[in-house]
Amino acid sequence: MKAGTFYHHIRQAAAERGETPEQTFAYVRALGFEAAEVDADDHEGAELLGAHGIAVASIYRNYAWQEEIVEADMEEHVRLAVDLGTDKIMAIPGFFGEHDNGITREEKRKRMAEGMRRLYGLASQSGLTLTIEDYDNALSPISTMEGMQFFLDAVPGLQVAFDTGNFAYSGEDVLAAEKAFAGRIVHVHLKDRLYSRSGSGDPCRCPGGRTLWPCAVGEGDIPMEELLNRLKANGYGGYVMAEFFGAASYADALMKSMEFLRERV
Repeated sequence: MKAGTFYHHIRQAAAERGETPEQTFAYVRALGFEAAEVDADDHEGAELLGAHGIAVASIYRNYAWQEEIVEADMEEHVRLAVDLGTDKIMAIPGFFGEHDNGITREEKRKRMAEGMRRLYGLASQSGLTLTIEDYDNALSPISTMEGMQFFLDAVPGLQVAFDTGNFAYSGEDVLAAEKAFAGRIVHVHLKDRLYSRSGSGDPCRCPGGRTLWPCAVGEGDIPMEELLNRLKANGYGGYVMAEFFGAASYADALMKSMEFLRERV
């Protein structure tokens, strides 16, 4: 396995360190991170990653397919992936509304599945793998294992970007999820969550009342070591992307995450 992190985290760390992103690229690469994950809607400067030995592991984008499927947005997503040299993209298909104006959630979910099918077709034509992740939002159609499976059934070639921290949002067992999706995991977001005690940073409030605090990989309550061992046992050799949106310090979380990962990937 190879360690990576998010382009957003690198830029936040650069601001904390009083550096340009390019200066922080060198620091992050020296720590041992080999790749970055990029937001298709916030990618300025990402083309400079390669010059510092950092690959682009995947490019994700938020869509609103429950409202409208815009072909141009999907084409742009695919084109950016090709330009930045990655072989994977991830789509967040949209969200249910608080008020659905007479349109059922099932109808909206079917619209989102149609968007996923169309993006899959475009991605495949360019040799890209399309993925989805478990997404920690009560209005997300992919916040549970059942929701994930619906899209995987609707688009047979769709694969999983396995987020280790997001199943906790819906109160689901991450180890059970890893077992269920093992055959389709092609990318990993290595997100730890702290919930046995209060932490720092921007917390995530779950529907069941639990509070999830962001933290460096290895510092939370997600069974990271066991998950990494399972991935290895299943033959996974791709990227594991350290993720900690909302961290109190991105620079600190990058360093501590690599301290945990260095002996384990």
